[in-house]
Amino acid sequence: MSDYDQKELKKKFVDIGICKGDSIFLTTSLGSLGVPRTNSKNYLLSSSRWIFNVLREIIGKKGNIFVPTYSYTFTKKNKNFNTKTTKADTGYFPNFFLKQKKVVRSCDPMMSVAGYGPDAKKILLKISNNSFGRNCVFERLLKLKQLKCLSVGLGYNWIPFLHYLDWSNKVPFRFDKKIFGYIKKNKNEKKLIWVFFARLLRKETISNGYRIGRIALQKKLYKKSQIGNSMMYIIDYRQFFNFSKKITKNNKWLTVNGPKFKI
Repeated sequence: MSDYDQKELKKKFVDIGICKGDSIFLTTSLGSLGVPRTNSKNYLLSSSRWIFNVLREIIGKKGNIFVPTYSYTFTKKNKNFNTKTTKADTGYFPNFFLKQKKVVRSCDPMMSVAGYGPDAKKILLKISNNSFGRNCVFERLLKLKQLKCLSVGLGYNWIPFLHYLDWSNKVPFRFDKKIFGYIKKNKNEKKLIWVFFARLLRKETISNGYRIGRIALQKKLYKKSQIGNSMMYIIDYRQFFNFSKKITKNNKWLTVNGPKFKI
């Protein structure tokens, strides 16, 4: 089984092009990496600390880190969302990240994103009441310079803006669905109507980033490197979105399993 340490992580991050002033949209699957070389018995915690500390060191004070902390709260029995206490359903690292100092989280009860850095508040706070529509986080991220999608332990198919791309393409297999729940801030609780760009519940509409990711990989838009048992991939966020928008212009079904059906 391949192993790795903090020094190797830093070298890999630098080699694939992460540099001072970068902003990173980070997705992780720590279990896929293998065993970190550490005396600690908590491998996931060690890996999380290494990744967070190394990225902060490389990007410097002007860089930002964004992490998906999706909770899908308004689809659950307990419809109470709290930016401070609601756990992310996206793995170990996002919940580690939420506990770090100076990390802020968007008040999105479905697809919240957490951020660290000088631009985090500007991107994540005071958003509109929708996950993928106008002025959502994924649209705001397009305004950031030097923003890169970094996938550690996951594949090239993990595309952060995939549903925002669907929304901007006005795909026929998704629709604006109003859902409700409660937002808790301190001791105050407020009922909220949220707009979620939901899919028609058919197997053909299940999201699939492999086709777009594979084309981007063939076009060499990704840089990649092996780390531990797995791979890391990095790609420019805005360039990737514009590329995806272009190739889906005549085929809006590239983002799902398909095949296309009449609606």
